[in-house]
Amino acid sequence: MIDNMYAIMARINEIQSRFGLKRHNAAQVTGTEKTGRFDEMVSGIIREISPEQKGKVSVQAISSTDEIKKIAEYHARKNNLSPSLVKAVIQNESGYNPRAVSPKGAMGLMQIMPAMAKQYGVTDPFSPDENIGAGVSFLRNLMEKYNGDYKKALSAYNAGENVVDKAGGVPDIKETRDYVQKVIKSYLENEE
Repeated sequence: MIDNMYAIMARINEIQSRFGLKRHNAAQVTGTEKTGRFDEMVSGIIREISPEQKGKVSVQAISSTDEIKKIAEYHARKNNLSPSLVKAVIQNESGYNPRAVSPKGAMGLMQIMPAMAKQYGVTDPFSPDENIGAGVSFLRNLMEKYNGDYKKALSAYNAGENVVDKAGGVPDIKETRDYVQKVIKSYLENEE
């Protein structure tokens, strides 16, 4: 499945373009706006499903932000991480859109790459449970590697471990520095 992921992502982008559903640039849309749009989209889909079809719809196919947060909390606690941190990463990675695909090929809620999906045994990177499970396990491994240093772990999640190791900390990459600041800000807001 992972081997064909790029073809699938290209097809998804084609369909999104055809129906005017193309993703907005993350810099143009705040996490709250993305979450709201996703919830509206899910609600619209649910309204359009006939009563006969409702029993046949997979729970994983349509996940509300509240369901996603519960899954995030479960995996965070299972991995001894702060649920607020995990939710902050999801908010900044995908805006709670389980079908998000980045131009670089990162997929799902925690924007996992195909190699990471394979490494963590993910068969469906768009499944909220599988995606969050892999993303949180990876984040926990980074937290352990960097002795609990959130900034280094988040930098490695964004830019890669080799980049952080070479820099000896948060690399001098604007995108990564901005990412770390945004996740920490979201984390603090989630803690309130």
